[in-house]
Amino acid sequence: MSAAGGSTSDDPFAHTRMTLGGHLDELRRRLFRGVAALFVAFVVSLAFRHALMGWILAPHRTVVGWLNESFQAEAEEIVAREPARRAEFFAADGSFRLALEERLITVSPTEGMWFVLKVAGWSAVFFGAPFLLWQMWGFVAAGLYPRERRWVGWFFPPALLLFVGGVVFSYLLLVPWGMYYANRDLPIELIKPTISVGFYFSFLTTLSLGMGLVFQLPILMTFTGRVGMVEPSTYARLRGHFVIVAVFLSAMITPGGDLFSLFAMAGPMLLLYEIGILGARLAARAGARPEARA
Repeated sequence: MSAAGGSTSDDPFAHTRMTLGGHLDELRRRLFRGVAALFVAFVVSLAFRHALMGWILAPHRTVVGWLNESFQAEAEEIVAREPARRAEFFAADGSFRLALEERLITVSPTEGMWFVLKVAGWSAVFFGAPFLLWQMWGFVAAGLYPRERRWVGWFFPPALLLFVGGVVFSYLLLVPWGMYYANRDLPIELIKPTISVGFYFSFLTTLSLGMGLVFQLPILMTFTGRVGMVEPSTYARLRGHFVIVAVFLSAMITPGGDLFSLFAMAGPMLLLYEIGILGARLAARAGARPEARA
């Protein structure tokens, strides 16, 4: 029996209740394990930094190939109109003089060093964060009711998968196409695109993290529908407004004038919104069942 006179079986936290000092010790142990995992992942990432940098720079190399093809075709058109300018664009053996290099540049003595550290740091977060989150979940779950733990079990795995999907989508599509259309229309005889490793890595991480968050939209809409914060009919009514928002965001992400690329970016956003409406409707129906209300 507990001090209050009730049975300990009526207390769902009887086996996890601790003093304040005990909770702090538990939190410290779990944080230490999680941070240690991040440190180990950071050291391993440094050891494999060249392979990681090659993987991270792959979209840039792809873009350079696309741009060289586009610039060479533009140069051939110029030479066709003005044959006297051929030596300006092509060498005697026919090679393209103004071809871009695949290698990025550094614009300060320490930019290369910071790039390596950022690559290792983000890789450590990517590979070590799951263990850290698991440790934090072990600490937080002890203070949650079974129903709350089930909610986390329902929503967290899909949210994690959607975040990874957004990052992969950005890496494979947004980053290369965004860079390509941002530089495609430059006059090659006047401007040579040259990107530093710092700016490239910032561009890559910003888009990837941004799309990872955008891909959380269905989870957010489903959750708000489940708890009754927003009616699914409201999301359906705002569908037209979201189309405008999606097209505007896509235009910002792909600054080129190509309509195909713009709608190729807006399409997944609209699909996520429709999935979110469906999820909100299903969640609202599940929450309206008598057993769910009980």
